[in-house]
Amino acid sequence: MQIIINLIVFLFILTTIVSIHEFGHFIAAKIFGVYCGAFSIGMGPKIFHKKGKETEFQIRALPIGGFVSMAGEADQEDNEEFKDLPVERTLKGKKTYQKVIIFLAGIFMNFVLAIVIMLVLNVSVGTTPVNNCVIGQVLNDTPAQKAGLKVNDQIVAITDQNTHQEFPVESIEGLNKALSGDAHNNEKTVSLIVTIKRDGKKQDVPMTVTYQKDAAGYKLGIMQKTRRLGIGEAFTNTFTTIGTMSLAIFNALKLLVVNFTSTVKQMSGPVGIYKVTASVTENGQVAEIFYLMALLSVNIGIFNLMPVPGLDGAQTLFAIVEGVIGRELPINVKYALQAAGLGLILLLMFYITFQDIIKLF
Repeated sequence: MQIIINLIVFLFILTTIVSIHEFGHFIAAKIFGVYCGAFSIGMGPKIFHKKGKETEFQIRALPIGGFVSMAGEADQEDNEEFKDLPVERTLKGKKTYQKVIIFLAGIFMNFVLAIVIMLVLNVSVGTTPVNNCVIGQVLNDTPAQKAGLKVNDQIVAITDQNTHQEFPVESIEGLNKALSGDAHNNEKTVSLIVTIKRDGKKQDVPMTVTYQKDAAGYKLGIMQKTRRLGIGEAFTNTFTTIGTMSLAIFNALKLLVVNFTSTVKQMSGPVGIYKVTASVTENGQVAEIFYLMALLSVNIGIFNLMPVPGLDGAQTLFAIVEGVIGRELPINVKYALQAAGLGLILLLMFYITFQDIIKLF
């Protein structure tokens, strides 16, 4: 049963992201008067369709994305529905800036989706650590639990019993500094006096901590207390998070170009994404599912910016080049480049998926 739930969540995330992307293209095309023959949610055989004034709205059997067919696209040259349309109703008859907006509208909508999701999450369940070092959670089987630290205790100082050096603690950064390996000569085991404020009174709590190589220091076994985000903080955190996501993805793409062999081995395809989705779903944290959707939406948006034929970035580049030279590039050249680009992307996805499957065993 859990596998079915995981699969439903995975398909919901994927279809939502792709459908929103295609909806961006569709709306921009309609604004500029481009004839759109179909707007589909899903792929494969049609299970529902309704004809609008011009566009047929479809739901298809395979919930793995969606598409919009626009008159004038390279891959729509043989579409009989578009044969007798006046050129001004096709992409070919649009100005350069209109084409660019249409081609980039899908990416724009991916970012809109991510921003809306993050903003809703930040306003509804978003938290931030309190300024002072107040304990929000004491982890099981840790030095803090064994020493008797409690939730709402405020750590105000840490003293090394061997060197008698005292480290004042006014924030989580101060605590991290007081627990760094350098602060205690990277000793394997250190005896500390943790000074806390409990119910307005200070008291000293002795405990022994062990050096953690992964943390380059020592861990007490606590989580900092948090508070709900204010409205202004929610907006700021939303755009900061989206910016961080974007920079990470751009950096990954740069590494893909600079060091393809090493970087591609670290990438994940549909199987890897499904595995992450399943893990998040099984944890039962709805907020984490939507956070993952926002992250993937930004990923897909930025990936589509790449100037690879078949992606929106290349379509935009073609439109700009055509605007500069004052004529349309040969349709057979654009179609061939698009087919080659999509072929390369499929090969890359096949290789990444193959890696993901191997990692499962």
